Amino acid sequence: MTRLRAERGFTMVELIMVMVLIGVLAAIGVPRLVGDNSFAAATFGDEVASSLRSAQKTAVARRRLVCVNVGGSAVILQMAEKPGAAGCGIALDAIGAATTASGVTATSHTLYFQPNGLITSSAAGHDTVRGAVLIHLDGKERRRIVFEGSTGYVQ
Repeated sequence: MTRLRAERGFTMVELIMVMVLIGVLAAIGVPRLVGDNSFAAATFGDEVASSLRSAQKTAVARRRLVCVNVGGSAVILQMAEKPGAAGCGIALDAIGAATTASGVTATSHTLYFQPNGLITSSAAGHDTVRGAVLIHLDGKERRRIVFEGSTGYVQ
């Protein structure tokens, strides 16, 4: 009587499944382990763009001046206390943006959103301004948020 010897080892399907799982874990886990903040930079860029759009819409909807201060790691919005006021004194805390991720920064700007929708360089509203807020990750540009003062468009 011949006795069948049990085969030892892994099947091809088992080997492929292990390789796929290792690949998925490497794709997800390695960037987190090495401290890549690309997701944080993308999120902060989206929040900055959203804050600028909200400032423009708030200025038009409430017919008041909205002052925006874009700093290195935060966007602060303030609104004039009454229509026609020349300065901003009411903080719009719920609309701003901030990041705590290391290496993520934005270029500094001070913008004034007028009640008619224009973006200006002063509270008086005489000179429209156009430009871009640049989001950097470790000194490299990751996102450019363009604003057009004559139309109030933020992209």
